[in-house]
Amino acid sequence: MFNPEINRALIAASDLINTAEGLKSAKPSPDTLDSVEGLSVYLHEREPELEWPTTTVNRRQLEKVRALRHKLQTLWSAAPVIEPKELDIINDLLDGVGIRVVAGEAGEGSAFRERPIPISDQISDVMTATVAAALSYLVTNEETGRLRICRGDDCEASIVDLTRNRSKLFCDFGNCANRAHVRAYRARQAARKDDEETSGPVRPRLTKPSAAEKADQLNRPTSATAIAAKEFRDRMREELMQKRQESSKATKKV
Repeated sequence: MFNPEINRALIAASDLINTAEGLKSAKPSPDTLDSVEGLSVYLHEREPELEWPTTTVNRRQLEKVRALRHKLQTLWSAAPVIEPKELDIINDLLDGVGIRVVAGEAGEGSAFRERPIPISDQISDVMTATVAAALSYLVTNEETGRLRICRGDDCEASIVDLTRNRSKLFCDFGNCANRAHVRAYRARQAARKDDEETSGPVRPRLTKPSAAEKADQLNRPTSATAIAAKEFRDRMREELMQKRQESSKATKKV
C-alpha cells in the first residue's frame, strides 16, 4: 500500500506487539520476547531489507525493545484516533532520529524517498527509528485507521491493514475470520427463528394461476363439490354426444 520500507516497518511493529503474552485466535500465547534468545529469533524472522542488526543483541537491548513494544501497544490500541498523548509517544520515539533522502526501490511510485537515521547502531535504536518514521507517515497522512486489533472474539492480536480497500479485519494466527462468519450465520438463523415464532412462518407469495393451470385444476378437482360438478359435466357431455350421433344416423337413413 505504501512504499516497501514503510510496509516492512509496520508489519515488523505489528509482529513485535504480538510477541507479548495474550490471546491469539482464542488460544493463549506466551511472551516470546522474554529472553535474549527470543529477541534473536524475532530479528532473524524479519525481512532482510530492514537491515536490523543482530550483533548488538544483549540483555540491555532486550529491555529497550520490550519498552518499545509497550509503546507500540498503546498506539495500536488508541488508533485510529491519535490523541496528544499518543502523539507525544511518537515524538519521543522520533527524538534524535534524522532523515536522509535515498533512491526509491524498484516498483515504487517515486524515484526518491526518505529514510530515517537512527541515533546509534544499537538494535533498539535502529528499530525505533524505522518504526517511528513509519508511524509518523501514517499520522501525517491520516492513515492510522490501518492500525487495528483483530475483530475476532477472544483475540488480542495486532494487525496492520495494507490492503487498498481497507478490508483486513482479522489476524493470521488461526481461524478468526471463519469463526466470525459462522457466528454471523448462526445469529441470522436465530433472528429468523425468533421472527417466525413471533409472527408465524413466512408464507409464500401468492401468484395468479395461468389459463393452463386453471384448466388443469378443473380437470383434476380435489373437493367433493368439485368432483360432483365434474361428473355432472362429463355426463351431460356424453348425453349430448350420444344425441348428436343418433340424429346423424337418422339423417343418413332418410
